[in-house]
Amino acid sequence: MIKLIASDMDGTLVKSDGTLDGEIFPLIEQLTARGIIFAAATGRQLLNIEELFAPVAERLLYITQNGAHVSYQKQTLASCGLSAELVLSCLDEAASIPDFYPIVFDESYGYVQHEDERFQRMLEKFNIIHRKVPDLRALAETHPLLRFTGCDFRDTEQNGWKRLQACIGARAQVTFSSAMWLDVVAKGVSKGAAMQSIQQRLQIAPEEVMAFGDFYNDLELIGAVGHSVAMANACEAVKKAARYETRSNDQGGVVWAIQHYLREGSLCSLRRV
Repeated sequence: MIKLIASDMDGTLVKSDGTLDGEIFPLIEQLTARGIIFAAATGRQLLNIEELFAPVAERLLYITQNGAHVSYQKQTLASCGLSAELVLSCLDEAASIPDFYPIVFDESYGYVQHEDERFQRMLEKFNIIHRKVPDLRALAETHPLLRFTGCDFRDTEQNGWKRLQACIGARAQVTFSSAMWLDVVAKGVSKGAAMQSIQQRLQIAPEEVMAFGDFYNDLELIGAVGHSVAMANACEAVKKAARYETRSNDQGGVVWAIQHYLREGSLCSLRRV
């Protein structure tokens, strides 16, 4: 029996136009009535996701900042930040990466130093709740931060990710959630590690958890649950790692698969990967 369902957001539950399928809200209410917890597992910040799920926000468990922050029922269950030294290293390296814009996050806000028109469009598209500061380095030296993020207008796997990976080495976790976005979080932090911690805390077995994902930063999450589902639009690595495959994000694949499970009692008829 499934007790917890976790879904990535962008490319998974969120459509390409940035909206949610309206059916997810009554579905979450239905899951709650059955005693099933729904978790949003995302690289986004908590305030952003609470706004996105406003009609049912108090029902959800939140794995945000790619696993650096976990909260449930208005309580922080886990929070793992970056050292000031590490953030400063990232900022120093980012300064020489072409077409690359850094953002640093605490539990509530993102912070940026420079905003040109194309970067501002991306902040608005992903509804990043942010504040502009005169000096990110000064902020990092005095303010606790959870995550360093880069908005990369070149293919980040070949541009920013390579540079930051070489700079940071084994000191932290560097991942990317799309061709434009990369994240640096503390060593050992991931959606999957957060899920394992939640399972222990809530005494839920991996076999009692379903999870949906589409990109590389979902691999650890997919590997931490018994019922893993890749989106039809997922990258090949996620499709290979998952047990099942559902429709694409633009076809409402998460809602469709959950409704299928509630109706049939299993995912067995979904195409196995």
